[in-house]
Amino acid sequence: MTFRPVRVLAACAAIAVLAVAGFGVVHARAAAGGHVRLVALPSLAPVAASPSGGPKPAAVARWQVLKAVGPIVAYRAPSTSSPVKARFARTTVSGFPSVFLVQGVRVVGGTTWYHVWLPIRPNESHGWIKEGGVAVYTTTARIVIRLGARRLTVYRSDRAVASFPVAVGMAQLPTPTGVYYINQKLRPTTPGGPYGVLALGISAFQPRLPSWPLGGPVAIHGTNQDALIGQAVSHGCVRMHNADVLRVSALVPAGSPVVIVK
Repeated sequence: MTFRPVRVLAACAAIAVLAVAGFGVVHARAAAGGHVRLVALPSLAPVAASPSGGPKPAAVARWQVLKAVGPIVAYRAPSTSSPVKARFARTTVSGFPSVFLVQGVRVVGGTTWYHVWLPIRPNESHGWIKEGGVAVYTTTARIVIRLGARRLTVYRSDRAVASFPVAVGMAQLPTPTGVYYINQKLRPTTPGGPYGVLALGISAFQPRLPSWPLGGPVAIHGTNQDALIGQAVSHGCVRMHNADVLRVSALVPAGSPVVIVK
């Protein structure tokens, strides 16, 4: 089975309504005036109490996402003299832009460093990426997958907007729990195959299948076996009805968090 990266299919005004416009959303949020520039973004810290002592205003969760505009080096600490944790090309091996979910930001000697989740083994790995080789955009969308309930719920601006039944990993190969993010959106060349019409790659790996291609990455994807939705039957991936995975892709940009709990 091979995949094609999701591509831009229409102008920005139409991208928002396309079911597989993750690639377009990355470019629409990272580019301005035909070129990419680094933009300053507010802190993600919770909103403090008002000076008058009144109740805290409601804080909407908002995450920063980095999009590579060239080769990326992730360091173990916010310094170029620190050991290298991993290197990434501008695009993944499937041709989708390399993106990283930001956990925190630090300024060291006038240089901005981003502490990010990395799509490498072991699961929930982190590293530091220096400003300059990335563009930055934000997302208020996130996915929460509850393995026991076999449900995937999409949140936008802290409100649940859609929920879907899913199939999850079998007992011998459970879907890994933790905090991850959507790192690519791929269209299978055979939509009637086991991955259905779309695969949303996430930064997780199946710990028990390290010898699989690319280390056994986990994805949220469609299926050609609808009758198995709601069961624990996969090798760790999260399967959805094809119409449902298209809906999720339309609601959740690449780079958005994916939280998997038991």
